[in-house]
Amino acid sequence: MTDGGGHAPAPISDLFASAVHRYGKVWADLAVAAVVAGAAATAVVVAADFVWGAGGLIVTALLAYPMAYFEFLGWVMLRGLPAPPPRRRVGAAAVAAAGTGVLAGVLVYVLGPFAAVVAPLLLFAVPAVAAGDVRPVAAVPRAASLAVRNFTRTWAVWAIALVFCAPIGISMFLVVSAFAGAGASILLGAALAVPIAWPFSALFVRALYGDLTGRSVVAPQDRTR
Repeated sequence: MTDGGGHAPAPISDLFASAVHRYGKVWADLAVAAVVAGAAATAVVVAADFVWGAGGLIVTALLAYPMAYFEFLGWVMLRGLPAPPPRRRVGAAAVAAAGTGVLAGVLVYVLGPFAAVVAPLLLFAVPAVAAGDVRPVAAVPRAASLAVRNFTRTWAVWAIALVFCAPIGISMFLVVSAFAGAGASILLGAALAVPIAWPFSALFVRALYGDLTGRSVVAPQDRTR
């Protein structure tokens, strides 16, 4: 079932291939943006550790990294639109990303690993605002509704993204754990995985949102220049 558009849904394999292809074409821009977002979150986490200790580090990390990821997702969505979005929508996407990131962090704090089961309910919140389909206040309900109506495709894409990205993070952690402590290894491993994992997942989510809604959310040239 799709959310309007009346078009035949693309195979998940095509969406995956599209995400990989686009990352291969514009990896430098995406990697730099992901590094900037991840570095900003890491700086906040390190500051929290310095001020509040380990307890503050954990809570801050659960909020900072999801917020940074959703801000990055918003940037990926906005840059891929066929026409440059108005400033108001750019600001709205940033607000939606912050709110969605906080909600995601709270879910992880409350549910732990089980948060992965419900995380897809939040995937389309920022894309919907960036595409101009909804205002920030209605972003999460819209995202949850779209995800549930397209349950199989949404959770399948989420599972593929996890399977693709998780080994990257684990590998980076194992590399840095040889010369760093557990806490530092987690931060460094995550930082090294971000330039690959975040761009791919954002492109995958963007492709799925466009496919489910029938909207043109990816410019032919991805507006890379």
